[in-house]
This record gives sequence, C-alpha cells and structure tokens, in this order.
Amino acid sequence: MAPCKVILVRHGETVWNQEGRFLGQSDLVLNEKGGIQAQEAADLLVGEKIDLVFSSDLLRALITSRAIASIHNTPVRIIPSLREINFGDWEGLTFKEIKTRDPALLNEWLEDPFKVRIPGGETAQEVWCRVIGAWNSISDGAADQDTVVIVAHGGPLRLLLCHLTGVDSSRQWEFNLRHGEALVLVKNGDTYSMIN
Repeated sequence: MAPCKVILVRHGETVWNQEGRFLGQSDLVLNEKGGIQAQEAADLLVGEKIDLVFSSDLLRALITSRAIASIHNTPVRIIPSLREINFGDWEGLTFKEIKTRDPALLNEWLEDPFKVRIPGGETAQEVWCRVIGAWNSISDGAADQDTVVIVAHGGPLRLLLCHLTGVDSSRQWEFNLRHGEALVLVKNGDTYSMIN
C-alpha cells in the first residue's frame, strides 16, 4: 500500500542553521525563528486531513512534527533512519572552515557525495539506503487513502523527493526545501507529483 498524499516538511531553524554550520546529527533545538516556522507549518496544514505523522528522532524535527500533530490530534511516529546525514568531523563547522581545513576532500565530496565518506561520518549512499528503508516502512503501514506527513531534514528530504518523483538521486540538489517549508505530493501511478 502507498498513501495517496505525502507532505514533506523540513524542520524549523536552529542556531547552527542560522550561523551556516553543518548540523548533521548534532541534536539542537529550534531557535526562536525555528519555533515560529514550526508553528507556521502546522497552521498551513490545518485544512489537511492528516492520518499519520512521521518524524526523525532529532529534536529539531520532533518539535516541528509535534506542532503539526497536535493540531490533528495524531501521535508522532519516530523513525531514526530519517535523520540527517552524519557529517562526522565536519559537524559544527561552517563551509568556509571546512574549505580551509579539508579543501581537497570537500571538493571530492561535492563532486560525488554518494561515494565520498566524510571522516567519522556517512556517505550519501548510506543516507539514501536508510531513507528508502524508512519510506518502505511508512508506505507499508499506510492505506491508499491516507495522507501522511514526514518531518525530517534537508538531505533526507531531497533524496526522498528523488525517490518519490522518479528523479535520479544525482539530481538531489535541484530540490531545496526551506526551514519550516511543507511540500505536498500526490500519488500519480507509480510515482508522486508535486502540487505546490
């Protein structure tokens, strides 16, 4: 079974997002702006009939998902495999700091994040595998008429968008969800189409 509608929501902003730091799996709460974004996402979806809400287990996603779930009186189902990529040694650093510290590795990673492993972290291929596993679990537990919300992070949501829309994962950078943004997809045969 697969849900008829999928709403992807990126968590609200944190201090590290605001400062341009690689956040990855570091577990920060939302900043003031992020809290507003989470509530705005919830308010935006008030007219939707939401059956199931799924979330990464990291606090920034959980806080955002709980804001949405509370309006629809539905529990949040936590799926740790929806976590952001583990940036390993790059966690907490800015792009400029990484470029100064690991310029060659950064260029290799930007060229092919699916093959290049950040020291102490993951490849995009590993993230892809766990995100698709999470989707299969979500899809198996949903009915054809269900609308599901998935609250997660930029990287996993881009990869999931590729999978749902039938776009090659190498084109993930074509998708860009802002903090607190909700993207609605409807089932269209074997794939999904974006409607906003």
